[in-house]
Amino acid sequence: MGISPIEYHPWKGERIALNLRFYVIARSILRHKIRSAGVLVLLILGFLLAHTLYLIMFILSPHERLEPTDMSSYLGSGMFTVFAMLLAAVVTSDLISEDLASNSFVLYFARALKVRDYIMGKAVGALLVMSLLCLFPPILVAIVSMVTQTGDDYVYSLGVLCKTALIGALVTVFFVPFGLMVSCFTKRKSYAAVGTFMSFFVLAIVAGIFSQFSNAWTIVSPIDSLAILFRWFLEGKIPTYVDEVALVLIITFLMVVPAAVVYYRLTRQVIGK
Repeated sequence: MGISPIEYHPWKGERIALNLRFYVIARSILRHKIRSAGVLVLLILGFLLAHTLYLIMFILSPHERLEPTDMSSYLGSGMFTVFAMLLAAVVTSDLISEDLASNSFVLYFARALKVRDYIMGKAVGALLVMSLLCLFPPILVAIVSMVTQTGDDYVYSLGVLCKTALIGALVTVFFVPFGLMVSCFTKRKSYAAVGTFMSFFVLAIVAGIFSQFSNAWTIVSPIDSLAILFRWFLEGKIPTYVDEVALVLIITFLMVVPAAVVYYRLTRQVIGK
């Protein structure tokens, strides 16, 4: 019986540009996450509990235009931020931890893939999932309110809609860097998920304890600091006890520092240190 020779055929597909290889990672994450039962449950519950009530209220309640006070009460109620926090903890928990557990970095970086592309792919995939709860539903609620308004001042309502979209984009991004940071320090996704949520929960407890001595400590809690920022951005109002610079610095710190830690940690991991 003869032996058939192995024949190699040239691949006829198109190669992805080096600067777009993060897109493959992001697309894979999105496909995987939207099929995950845990993620789907959070998305459905989050939409029902954080958005549906206000959606119905805007439809049934007569209103002349989309008011920033209504959107501030809706987005700053706390339910929206809590579900965003939970979703980020679940979505980011295995993005890096599973690669650490399976030593997949060898496969990733065997190609011409840089650390920043790897991080960008993971982050973009997580952001796409987060946007399904944090970006598109608030925009939908604002659009429905505009469609059902009785007045004709659509320019004013459009301004509020744009501010709502920016807030949704901020919340979409806000929790992801911290979740990735926790995920890159453990090989178990359960630890990463619990660690991410508990870290923010601990900050809320610390804020609650120290706010008994000074209300300025309220901004240490991500839930409260975001709610204050929403009100400031939409209504132009901020509590007298809150320092604007400190508020911006805390929110920026919780996004920029974790992102820097992830980059440093993965760079060291890739070179074997």
